[in-house]
This record gives sequence, C-alpha cells and structure tokens, in this order.
Amino acid sequence: MEEQNSNVKFSRGRFFFVLILVLIGIGLCSDLAYIHFKTNFHEAFVPSFCSVSSLIDCDGVATTKYSLSFGVPNALWGMFLYCIYLMLLFVDKIQEKFKNTIFDVFENPRSYIATLSLLQFALSMILAFISIHIIHKICVLCFATYFVDLLIAITSCSTKTFIHDIKITIQDFIKGAKKYFILFIVLLIAFISTLYYLNDSLIFSPKLKKQKVYEEFYQSKKNKFAIKGNVLGNEKALVKIKIYSDYNCPFCRVANIMLHKLAREVDVYIEEVNYPLDTACNKFVGRTLGGHETSCVYAQYALAAQKQGKFWGAASVLFDTHPTTREELIEQFKKAHLGLDFDKLMSDANSPSVLQKIQADIDETKSRGLDGTPALDINGVLYMGIMPYDELKEHVELARKREMKK
Repeated sequence: MEEQNSNVKFSRGRFFFVLILVLIGIGLCSDLAYIHFKTNFHEAFVPSFCSVSSLIDCDGVATTKYSLSFGVPNALWGMFLYCIYLMLLFVDKIQEKFKNTIFDVFENPRSYIATLSLLQFALSMILAFISIHIIHKICVLCFATYFVDLLIAITSCSTKTFIHDIKITIQDFIKGAKKYFILFIVLLIAFISTLYYLNDSLIFSPKLKKQKVYEEFYQSKKNKFAIKGNVLGNEKALVKIKIYSDYNCPFCRVANIMLHKLAREVDVYIEEVNYPLDTACNKFVGRTLGGHETSCVYAQYALAAQKQGKFWGAASVLFDTHPTTREELIEQFKKAHLGLDFDKLMSDANSPSVLQKIQADIDETKSRGLDGTPALDINGVLYMGIMPYDELKEHVELARKREMKK
C-alpha cells in the first residue's frame, strides 16, 4: 500500500502507465502542431487523414481562432504541459544530479501532475464544447488528447482526493515562489510579455492575422461609408482605380467598403467593372460558381440604377443584402431609400444598352487576363485579390508620386 503522507510516490506500474500516456500525448500534439502550421502557413495543402467530412475536420478546426490560446496554438500548449509531466516524472533523478537548485522545490511531483492534468482536462472540455456547439467541427486528434488528459489525471491522483492534490500543489507553489521570489517575478513578467506579443502579433496564424486586419470591413453588416451617386471620389484625381468585381463575391464586398472609405480619405477616383461569375451572361466562366447564380441579374440592376444616378448606392445594397429574387431585390432598394423610379429601373435592367455594357465589362476583364474577382487596377498597375487597407493607401500614394513625376 502506498504512503499516506503528502509526498505520495508513483508505484512502478503507475509510473510507466503515466509515462506511456505522456509520450502518446506528445505524439498527438506533435501531429496537431504539424496540422496547425500546415493549414495556417500554406494556401495549398494535402488534407489530413482526420479531415473526412464537414463535421470530422481537423484542418478546419486548426484554422479557427479557437485553435489558439493567447496567440499560441493549443497543440503547443499541450506539448508544453506533457513535457512538464515528463520532467516531473523524472524530477527525483534531476534533483540527485542538481542538488540545492530550484529543482528542490518540486517536493510532490505526483500531486502536481494530478492537478495540472485535471486542469488541462477541464480546459479540454471547454474546447470540446466550442468544437461541437460553436465551430461545428470535430478534431479527432484533439479529442484523443482530452481522453489522455483524463487518464493521466485519474492515474496520478494520490491515495486521498484531487482536492488534496490541488491543495498540496498550491501550497508548494506559494512556498517555491517565496523562496525564489525575484526569479519568479522575472519569469512571470517575461511569460506575460511573451504571451502579449504572441497574442497581438498572431505570428503562429498568419491567416487569422489577415482576417484581423480586415475585421473592420468583414464584420460590417452595412457599408457605413456608402454614397448613393454615380461618382465615387474625385473625377479629376491623379490616381484612378478600377475594381473588377462580382456582387456575390464576399471579398469584393470587403473591397467595396474599403474603396468607399478610401474615397473619403484620399484624393482618388474609383470605377467598377462588372465580372459576374455566372454563365447566364459570362461566356468565359465554365460553370456558375456556387452562390453566384444571381450575379448577372445584380449587374443588370446596378447598371440600371446608374442610369438614374444611383449606381454606388445600388451596388452597396446588393453587396450587403444579397437578395435571392428580383422582387426581394426591388424591396431592398426601396428600404434603402435610393429614390429610384422602379418602373424605369426594371425596364432599363433588361435594356440592350445595359446588357451591352455588361458584356463590354466582361470582355475588358478578360482582356486583362483575369479569371476571378476582386482585382484592382491602380493607374494601370494590376493587383489580384484584396489587400490590407493601409497597404492599399500606400499603393495609391506611390501611384500619385509616379504621376507627379511625369
């Protein structure tokens, strides 16, 4: 029977069982770390074996903000804790080799492992809840680590209770912090500073960092910078921007809001060129992309609104509301109070001039070698996709300086 004092040792069998569990945990976290870095640092990657459906999707979980805690991938947190357990399992050997050092504060390693693994399992249950009820995706490798955490906690629990182990751990922590107070404070400051930097910089998740940069525009339910007229910016500006766009493209919507904001802050003139990714009007598209079935209709009504001097107002309504029928489209235009003559609007939407303009826009887009949206032409220099707002302003300023040198 094991001792009943505070320093309860592992039996030989429990020691090796916990060791095996810790090594399994390190292996699982290594694989999870690989998945995290693969999915977050590479645009094109081979799907993981545990990404088999919309529900069972390790890759999908790894790309969400919940895959990080304080800017650090949860996989690395797990690996860190398992390495702590590994150190605690062999701390007596370490103490023999490094006598009268900081390692002497680890008087009850079994209690520490029990306490930390119990805390790790509790946090794992929070992540499991998020995975099932918020992300709606399950990472089977993550759930495997949760099971490992529970087994480590149960196996490490002393002959008394978890409460006893938690109490011993807290007491020893306070005693150790007092004994090495200055070192403790230095390490605490360094730890908090590092976490602050990692959480702010998001260096472990460039995709999330990119989303954060666009957060102001992605999360906006309505274009608060929208104008209603046909002219966006200053027609006499040195810098002119063309945006090649599809009203059903989410990135085009972000670009639309950015450009409206830009026109308020910078001397620039902006035009839109329609490139609907819809076979109903675009002969260059092999098939209509999912969600783009109304793109040609949207383009027709935006250009019909242009005939009444309300192009940009109509464009913003289409980007923001995505009506599914012509009737719903008209209703959204009415709610926006654009001041349109709707009989004329419906007539113009199917007029030869509007249909010809759409085809001219499509031909122009294709002549630039473009197959998708959005794309920006800034004084003749073409940029595919969207860019951070500050970067957009920098490109505009460079274009202005080039024009002034001519």
